[in-house]
Amino acid sequence: MSDTDRIVRWWLRIAGVLALVVASLAIGIVRHHDSAAADAPVEALLVGDSVMNAMQQPYGAAARQLLGERHSFVLDSAGCRRLITTSCRIGGRPAPTNALQVVHAHAGEYDRVLVIAAGYNDATTGNVGLDTAIEVMIATAHEQGIEQVIWLTYREAGESASRLRAHNALLRQKAAEHPELTIADWATASAAMPRSWFSGDGLHLGADAAAGMAGLIADTIDALPPVLGPELFPEGPCRINGTTVPVAAPPAPRSEASAIPGAASGGRHARRLQLWCPA
Repeated sequence: MSDTDRIVRWWLRIAGVLALVVASLAIGIVRHHDSAAADAPVEALLVGDSVMNAMQQPYGAAARQLLGERHSFVLDSAGCRRLITTSCRIGGRPAPTNALQVVHAHAGEYDRVLVIAAGYNDATTGNVGLDTAIEVMIATAHEQGIEQVIWLTYREAGESASRLRAHNALLRQKAAEHPELTIADWATASAAMPRSWFSGDGLHLGADAAAGMAGLIADTIDALPPVLGPELFPEGPCRINGTTVPVAAPPAPRSEASAIPGAASGGRHARRLQLWCPA
């Protein structure tokens, strides 16, 4: 072997070692960020039944990515889930936890808003119906220090259309009574979508409808009042130099978002801060 061949092989070995080191460092950075993000509370807890469960399926990856690029979240959905009573069963499978049990189980994992997209398997009124469940969910969120609840209206389609229409009328009435309850109007948004985006029963979501639901949730969270603690703005966000002089005009919402590699897979890593002064 010539000296030239030895030198070439030596440099190839060095290059290979450097490539392994660089790859190891890159993986370490991603894992570090993933671990740090997982330790901190996310913005939103999403609780759903089989309708929202489309977002949790492999074909819902685009929906999760869309929402995860704008807000961090935990998604917990299951088929046949009910709100505050025993869930129903699909075939011989065990009944899933109900929505209230899910909210209790995820206490401390989120810090801004509870998002509910369940109730398709529930009655409208009664001790365990939607009427009671809304009050229970709001009270439970408050107990956990969560001041905002977003509730998706129900798509009025299929054999249950009349019951779901009653659901929506009640939900809008409750929203008028509770300022902390915000409606994300899935009934209206989904009515404008192609019928082919939904399953045969007209309710369950295909990939495009799931992305539409994710976008609606993101937009609704965007519109919530910002969570601004005294440590950020001791004088309040609309005071100038310790005075009570108001800002001349509310500036447009300004967002700062940082997405960490891996956000598309879990949606837990994008953090968003909005600052604006109310009119």
